[in-house]
Amino acid sequence: MPSAFKPAAQAAAENAAAENAAPSLADDSKGGSIRALRALNFFIADVQNGMGPYMALFLQSSVGWGPAQIGSALAAGNIAQVLAQTPAGALIDRLRQKRSLLLFGIALIATAVLATAFFTTRPVVMGGQALIGVAGAVFPPCLAAIALGLVGRQRFDQTQGTNQAFNAAGNMFAALALGAVGYYFNLRWMFYLVGALCVGAVLCVARIKNDDIDFDLARGADQDDAGEDVKKDESKGATGAPSGGVWDGIKELLAGFRDLLTQKPVLVFLVSAVIFHFANAAMVPLVTQLLARGVGAKQAVLYTSGYMVASQLVFMVVAAASGRLAGKLGRKPLFLFAFGALAARGVLYTVSHAPAALIAVQCMDGLGAGIFGVVGVLIIADLTKGTGRFNAAQGAIATAQGLGAFLSNSVAGYLAKSRGNDFTFLTLAAIAAVGLAFFWVMMPETRDQTPGPRQPAAA
Repeated sequence: MPSAFKPAAQAAAENAAAENAAPSLADDSKGGSIRALRALNFFIADVQNGMGPYMALFLQSSVGWGPAQIGSALAAGNIAQVLAQTPAGALIDRLRQKRSLLLFGIALIATAVLATAFFTTRPVVMGGQALIGVAGAVFPPCLAAIALGLVGRQRFDQTQGTNQAFNAAGNMFAALALGAVGYYFNLRWMFYLVGALCVGAVLCVARIKNDDIDFDLARGADQDDAGEDVKKDESKGATGAPSGGVWDGIKELLAGFRDLLTQKPVLVFLVSAVIFHFANAAMVPLVTQLLARGVGAKQAVLYTSGYMVASQLVFMVVAAASGRLAGKLGRKPLFLFAFGALAARGVLYTVSHAPAALIAVQCMDGLGAGIFGVVGVLIIADLTKGTGRFNAAQGAIATAQGLGAFLSNSVAGYLAKSRGNDFTFLTLAAIAAVGLAFFWVMMPETRDQTPGPRQPAAA
């Protein structure tokens, strides 16, 4: 039947079906890049944090450093990451060569771990931790941007959940592999293993096709949910990339943050991220100290691997489920559940300090972290829809997380020394409860957020 004689309802149904089918066809053509991105999330999890919690064990048992020296070295990485997060997000928004940025971060990790393995002097270790911190600021927003650019908004929920599940699987593999190598061989061999895993990450990056990544989608500049196409301003070039020199980029960055921070939901989520990590970050170091108390270095490695594997197994399941549930239930209920699980976890740590009990409670870390890792990115994508500042906002939120983690470790360290571990765990649980109440009252549901203002064209 000619289209002119079709009933309006039938025509509308066919148009809707065509729109729903379009992403599937696009995803089929990009299947190789999507699969490579999943594998990259697996390998990045293995190398992203360098040695992670094993670094302190290595410096203490193999190098003979004291707590103050170890703390200063790890602090160098934390400070570098906090300082790099916001600029990294803004750079990802403006940079089309996102694969090159990933390769640069992997090179920083490889350089840091191998240099630390061969030269355990204070400047080399602190410098290596700083490089790892900078790389850690690049990976999460860049991977999320590539995922959004590959699949678009319609499938971003599920894709982000799947990618985080692969990331958790990579963390599990790293915990098992590093634990085995540290236990059966010299602890220094763990650095060589991380260097070898960097090679796998590079191969995964090479399999992602740059042409498959939609530049405008990757920075949140689309307004497809509003039924509008992204306009290709001549001043931005054919790809929609912002043009201009360094000063223009700085002015655009400042204007972007000014626009973001004038939105109440963005500010509320920033504060919520600080509170969440204030309550969460210090729990793992405290548990590690309790597990390692009175045992040798090799036993401490096994305990650390045990609780990391347990929590990442839960993380993997929760992350995959969160990507699906966030589109059905909304973002807010899941995030409230994450706060509740964090508060309960802090209380349960005080029930027993036996290794089996601590590892069992540590499984709950995967609940909060799995939801935050998926739903947090979805909330940012909702709040920055149509602005072109998705990655800059990710950087700002990551900076808030770093601030919360810094406060958590500083306050918890003082409280644990003066009032004991149980009092510290209960204090962190109380902070999580405050965050739950704050998020419940102040944060709106963002799943159906209307698009924000378009990014102004460069002069």
